[in-house]
Amino acid sequence: MNDLIDEEALKKNVKDKDTWLRFVYLVVFGFAFYLTIILTFATSIFQFLAKLFGGHSFVGLAEFGANLATYQAQVTRYLTFSSDEKPFPFAPFPAEKSKDIDGQAKDIS
Repeated sequence: MNDLIDEEALKKNVKDKDTWLRFVYLVVFGFAFYLTIILTFATSIFQFLAKLFGGHSFVGLAEFGANLATYQAQVTRYLTFSSDEKPFPFAPFPAEKSKDIDGQAKDIS
């Protein structure tokens, strides 16, 4: 049974500081992701109320929501080891204009 486990490699992996640092980042970005879910919900409620009482939603807030969704995707890729690129605050926060399917700037209302 010991033939299946390379004990030296296991010891090396367990002692690897980069692996443990990645774990710290996983905890921090996991918490950040949780906060973005709360922000997403708050943004959607605010947009709903704006539409309900004002007749239209806010373009800037819709763009923030789109950027927040991009950030959530970046965090998810990092958390699942699909990417080694650390998201905000280690990289710029996503700042893209909302676009429709054809790639044209979208009037969000």
